[in-house]
Amino acid sequence: MPHSPQPLREQGAGRSPDRLAPPPVRVRTGMDLAEVARVEELMTTQPDLRERVFTPRELAYCYRRKRVGEHLAGRWAAKEAVLKCLGTGMGPHMEWTDIEVVNDRAGQPRVRLYGEVEAVARSLGMHHMEISLSHSGGLAVAHAVVVCLPSPPDTDLEPEPSTRTTPNTAPVPSTHTAEGGDRHEA
Repeated sequence: MPHSPQPLREQGAGRSPDRLAPPPVRVRTGMDLAEVARVEELMTTQPDLRERVFTPRELAYCYRRKRVGEHLAGRWAAKEAVLKCLGTGMGPHMEWTDIEVVNDRAGQPRVRLYGEVEAVARSLGMHHMEISLSHSGGLAVAHAVVVCLPSPPDTDLEPEPSTRTTPNTAPVPSTHTAEGGDRHEA
């Protein structure tokens, strides 16, 4: 009878025989669902809320679209999904505009983080974030995934104080870098 492999947990999967090996990367996820009609109602009845939740760039993008409400609701859900992914909800000193959903040249949504939200992401060791948005049947959904790198044992995990800038000016300097040291949009 051929030898059947042991289940991974019995083989000690994920454990390094070398106790000094760094821990594996961590993956965090967050998801949110928003009703398009509810977001449209809030934007109509509370116009000042628009500027507190969405950046000028997000508003410009959404208002160029045929179904404005769906795009606003998608970005609303994305902001919630990012906060869930970070495990904070809307924490002290955070603003909705600290999370900005933009589209790359191919049209794929990307997230830019600013202020306190960026500081929290940095403290978690965030290396990369992906966001997916969809809308159908009066609902918008967003799913965020963050890859966090392990911290070296002697690294101070306190986030560096960040200087707040508004998203319509230069973004807060980011520790998330792509090859060549360019700013990396999460």
